[in-house]
Amino acid sequence: MAIFHTLYPLIDTLQRELQESVNSDLPTSLREPILYFLEAPGKKIRPLLTLLSCQAVGGELEHAIPAALGVELFHDFTLIHDDIMDKDDLRRGRFTIHKKWGEDVAILVGDALIGLAYQRMLQCDPRHLAQILHLFNDALIKVCEGQALDKEFEVREQVSLTEYLNMISKKTAWLFKLSCQLGAILGEAESNEIRAMENFGNSLGIGFQIQDDWLDYAGEEISLGKKVGSDLKLNKKTYVTLKYQEVIGQSPDLMRKYPSRLTDFHSLPELRAVLFELGIAEQIQSLIDFYIQDALDSLEKVQPLNDTNQLFLLVNSLRDRQS
Repeated sequence: MAIFHTLYPLIDTLQRELQESVNSDLPTSLREPILYFLEAPGKKIRPLLTLLSCQAVGGELEHAIPAALGVELFHDFTLIHDDIMDKDDLRRGRFTIHKKWGEDVAILVGDALIGLAYQRMLQCDPRHLAQILHLFNDALIKVCEGQALDKEFEVREQVSLTEYLNMISKKTAWLFKLSCQLGAILGEAESNEIRAMENFGNSLGIGFQIQDDWLDYAGEEISLGKKVGSDLKLNKKTYVTLKYQEVIGQSPDLMRKYPSRLTDFHSLPELRAVLFELGIAEQIQSLIDFYIQDALDSLEKVQPLNDTNQLFLLVNSLRDRQS
């Protein structure tokens, strides 16, 4: 992924600044797991979206750094609490906080990270601070709404694809949208440019999550840094599971031939083969492509789609990702 090599200095700056966000006077029992989590390798997609959105509208990258750090700390807060709820043992190829230190510590670490995120957001340009904090607060509530719906769906027998898309628009895409909004605002963008970047982030986030759902079935465990099929084991409703139910539900012959639930398949390879056989894999990829193209159409309203457009290159890299 050449774009991440190009962006390495930015990623390195973000990594260093994130660790410097952790107060030295925090108790060791809190500071140590926070630093452990922040030191984990990652692409830093959301803070990069903030920085590159600022640049795309003609702003200076430096003006968006506090917001970029706030966005990443916000994201890390959600990951730690999600790992607890989903009982995941691995995150980015390392033990999760609750697996290494226990759930009590993990809850505290997540809480502390959202506080550190606010500290960083407060360093943004005072002229935009009220608007930025309003958007940040709204995003925090929406992401929690999305997570609540995700958990509700686990115990519901029927969930529509429309309901699912609404859920991921909050749980995943809202933070993508926020990242791009903040960058555009701090880059002194015009209102039409801010709206374009909002839609760019929203569509990219939805496409990213559907792709993530698919990678849980089709990805490689080493690349993902977590066990493939983890969503399946938790009976989580994903675009893949819901699309499968929709497809076989349209034909009595398919309902007789295939299990009614993905969890009834004997193995993941067998399941993968059926998803391709039924054309579900192709349909999912088409939907991912639709949202990615919608994101690029919005981006093009702000900046030409060429090899000098780093957001364009980043999107193309994410389109081809395997983790």
